[in-house]
Formats: sequence, structure tokens, C-alpha cells
Amino acid sequence: MIGEDPHGEGHANALGRIASTLGVPVEAFLAAEPAAGPDIATAGMDLDASAQVLALLRLFVRLKSPEARARCLSYVVQEAIHDG
Repeated sequence: MIGEDPHGEGHANALGRIASTLGVPVEAFLAAEPAAGPDIATAGMDLDASAQVLALLRLFVRLKSPEARARCLSYVVQEAIHDG
């Protein structure tokens, strides 16, 4: 799945689950620019956090390299541990 086309079949189920959890349509992750995505006012978390999650996911699925994804994930994990 890593390095595949973010619009491909392999990501459809994962994006569907993420979108469902956040209460946003799948299309919210596929917009080229964050502002171009649908309104996320109905999401279950505060709007600032929702916008940040969507931006992070949009950028993450655009990464082609498994190494780049691993670096990104490692950084986020370390920040979460330190921010705890």
C-alpha cells in the first residue's frame, strides 16, 4: 500500500474509514488544496484540529516513498510521545 497512487483502490477503504471517523466525506482528502475541500463544520472534533488532521492526511497520502512516509510517521510519533 505504501507508495501507491492515493486515488487507487488500496486506499479507498482506509480513506473511507478515516472519513467516517472524522465525519467528513472521502473527497475532503482528495482536494488539491485544503481550502478546496468540503466544509468540515460537522466533524466530531474542534475545527482547528479537524483542519489540521485533514491537511496532514492529504499530504501524507501524496508521499510516494516508503522512506518518506516512515520519516513522517516517526516524527509524528515522537511529537506525540513528547507532548503526551
